[in-house]
Amino acid sequence: MNRSLKRQARLPLVLLLVLISAGCATRVRLDTPATPASRMPVPQVPVAPPVAEPSSATEVYSVDLGSTQVKDMVELVPPQELEFLRSWVSAYSRLYEVAGNLMIRNVQSCPNNARRILGFTAKNRYSYTQRYSDAASAALGLGERLQVFEVISQGGAHSAGIRKGDILLEINGQPLPAGAEAEREAAILVGAETRGKEQVDVTLSRQDQEMSLTVPLTEACAFGIELGNSNAIASYSDGYRVMVTRGMLDFVQSDEELAFVIAGEFARNLSTKQDTRAMAAIIDRLRSIGSVTDMDAAVMALKPYSAEEDIKADQLALQMLARSRYKVLAYRDFLKRLSEQDAANQPGGYNWLHPQLARRLAAIEKSAISTGRR
Repeated sequence: MNRSLKRQARLPLVLLLVLISAGCATRVRLDTPATPASRMPVPQVPVAPPVAEPSSATEVYSVDLGSTQVKDMVELVPPQELEFLRSWVSAYSRLYEVAGNLMIRNVQSCPNNARRILGFTAKNRYSYTQRYSDAASAALGLGERLQVFEVISQGGAHSAGIRKGDILLEINGQPLPAGAEAEREAAILVGAETRGKEQVDVTLSRQDQEMSLTVPLTEACAFGIELGNSNAIASYSDGYRVMVTRGMLDFVQSDEELAFVIAGEFARNLSTKQDTRAMAAIIDRLRSIGSVTDMDAAVMALKPYSAEEDIKADQLALQMLARSRYKVLAYRDFLKRLSEQDAANQPGGYNWLHPQLARRLAAIEKSAISTGRR
């Protein structure tokens, strides 16, 4: 069914369509468990007035990223903005696929954080900052309605036939919202419709054809996955979310090394006793594509992890890597190479947060030998 959509305000909001506890009143992503307000404050942003849509725009639907939904808009958006947004989306897609594999294969490690998830993310043109809302339409083909962006290959959505680019219309017969507030409103609706269920019916539009698919929910570690807009070689976790910076993504040489970084932060979410408010502030600061990358003030509140904390997290991360079929000792080689990077030694960088490298490497080697996970 072809549905004409009226462009509305340019308010960026981001979500992942994952089952969480319902009733969340703040702007959250659906794969993130409900978080105490004191840890993750979300400021209210005023909605800008509607902008009239050019009458000459040609609407085009595509299930492929990089297509244009409003062809005439491409000429109006600076090329550097189109390229930056495409680069951001490509980086996040890589991050989400590796994280999704770890989340699904390690449910036994996170019983208190396990949730049944839909197994895909969805975005609309307001999922990025106001600055990039036109670029989201021009470069990514995004409009008013939520559109599937990433699908976890091991999840129920993938097996049910959900595809990248599908436009989401209903869940269990309930219309999914569109427009600037779609993500926040959809978070509440999806939470309510999936609670206590093993599967849900999703109605979508694909190339102007409406269809309904039954999607089995997938048990997973329900941590929020964030891409950090910083060149720092770093990763962070606040008990609910995991962030990997663009600098770290550029540094890792394989998905195995990236899996180690993510698994380590999953493990810290599960094992650390530190006050995570400073980490939450860093993640809030860097999670937006339009965020500033200067962290001088924010890192002052951070504290490096002790060797005992890191070794405990490393041991759990090794188990996660083995269950997810990654080579465990890629972990060791990655840390040795990282120790030579000056950028990672800066305040807030990976080596600064995890200074006890020699003790960690010795413990990793011992653990890998004793368990046969080499």
